[in-house]
Order: sequence, then C-alpha cells, then structure tokens
Amino acid sequence: MYQNKKIIAYIPARAGSKRLVHKNKREVAGMPLFMHSVEYAFKSLYIDDVLVSSDDPEILKTAHDRGCVVNNLRPPELSNDTARIIDGIIYELSLLKQEYDAVVLLQPTYPVRPPAVVFDEMIGKYFTKETSLVTVVESLCQPEFIRSVDPCGKLQKIMKESTDIRRQDFKKYYRIIGSVYINNAHKISTDTVLNENEIPFILDQKYALDIDTEKDWQILENMIKKINECFVA
Repeated sequence: MYQNKKIIAYIPARAGSKRLVHKNKREVAGMPLFMHSVEYAFKSLYIDDVLVSSDDPEILKTAHDRGCVVNNLRPPELSNDTARIIDGIIYELSLLKQEYDAVVLLQPTYPVRPPAVVFDEMIGKYFTKETSLVTVVESLCQPEFIRSVDPCGKLQKIMKESTDIRRQDFKKYYRIIGSVYINNAHKISTDTVLNENEIPFILDQKYALDIDTEKDWQILENMIKKINECFVA
C-alpha cells in the first residue's frame, strides 16, 4: 500500500510461446522464468497482492503456493497469440472481490530488473500524477536516420528533422520496454493502450533484455553466470 492506495501486481504467464517453447516454465537461476517477476513483486514495500494470470495449471499452482492471489485458469480466448494483455488484466480484476487503486504489470520476459528500491521509486513517481507510467531506455538508434522504402524503391524519411547537424546535437529519444507498466485500476479499459502510458521511468540499457528467442536466453544465462562469478570471487 502506498499512502492508503492499494496496489496489485499482475503477471501474465500463459503456457504457449511461438519462439521459445514453454519459456515461462523454463528454469533459470533455480526458478521458472515467470517466478522472477513474482519474487520481484514481493520485494516491493508497496505491492499489496500479486496475481499470476495463466492458462497453465502448473504455473498457477506454483504461484498459489508462493502466496499469490488464488484465481482460476485464464480462458482460452484470452490465452492465444492474438489475445491482448489489457483484456487479461480487465478479466482478472473483474473477478476479484478486493478493489485496487493501481495495477502494476510485470511482464515475465523481463527477468532482469533494477533493485526493489528502484521499483518502489517507480510506484512513488506514478502516484505523483496517478495517470500511467512505463519503463523506457534511451534509444541507441537515432530515428532521424531511419528510413522506409516507398513503392518506387526509394528511401523515405520518417521524421522531418535534418541529419545535417552534429551527432552530439541530436535530441535524445527513448524506447519503451515492457518491464514495468503502472496504471490506474479504476480507469483501465479495453481502450487502454499500455505502450501509450504517459510518465517515463528511465532505466539503464542492461535492464532492456527481453527474453523472446534462444539467443536471448543464452544472453540471460551468461549474465547470471557473470554475476555468480563476481560473488564467488
């Protein structure tokens, strides 16, 4: 709870995955991938409840045994490749007897996150305006240099800004990462677009790893290996 505001963490962890089969249940650093987000939520001083939404009985049992909100399996229409996360959030919230002021989405494909104290800073920043917050990292690619190709095969700029300026004078741009989203639980609706959340919380590039392929998984394991080696040393 933050200043008498109740907060629930929502973690979507469906069974299916196109590129990395059963990735949410795949173990890394001694626990399934989705459980890293669960444990992260429990470390917060402000999160009141943690809810894992899944169509996988094994995932839900693991979550319930850890102390997450006891819920039922997510329906098939909210668990396929075309299902939207926002619809899953609305569905799960509608079934709860308890009302919440804010919902924090933690996507399990981002297991590498900043310390819990920084997470609590995000929550505090959100409540300064109570609109919506999303984590971002500085873009490594300047959009002034990005081009599309028109039907005639010619390059087309996507921005009006000129590239005829010094690189150090370019504006800073930020890329949304799906690590943490915070929204007003009373205002969330089917029209909510999470990637259009208003308040940015800027993170270091090392927190931008999104586990989607086998290569991403190998990067994650190498990161954990280096961390463990540092502790041993």
